[in-house]
Amino acid sequence: MLPLRRAAASPAARNIIAQRHLSMNCAQSVDKLCNILEEYRARNYSQEFPRRFQKEIVHAASVDSGRRAVSAEGIELVLQNIGMGHRMSRSEIDDIISEVGSCLLDGTNQCVISSNQLLDLISKSGR
Repeated sequence: MLPLRRAAASPAARNIIAQRHLSMNCAQSVDKLCNILEEYRARNYSQEFPRRFQKEIVHAASVDSGRRAVSAEGIELVLQNIGMGHRMSRSEIDDIISEVGSCLLDGTNQCVISSNQLLDLISKSGR
């Protein structure tokens, strides 16, 4: 069954799995997030360099003052702010954060990924 599931994944999702050893669900969620953001960039930031747009997205999704961590809430908020919140479920975002990131040990049970990890995931060169 696994080869059939891999065949159903997009080429970008298969590349993500190969490069980062992510589960199929996480790779598909990353692929979906990238597609949503690229669609928004093409419509609203076509004159902007893609990398600059990606950095702005990561900055907007960051949760701490040092802008080094991104939570599921941050990604969800960005998607809502750009009018694409309905296109990706919270569980898909949580898949990305829980598999790529780590959970804080401060009693809040909040899981985050680093800003650099998110930038790498959503950048075309990282895919």
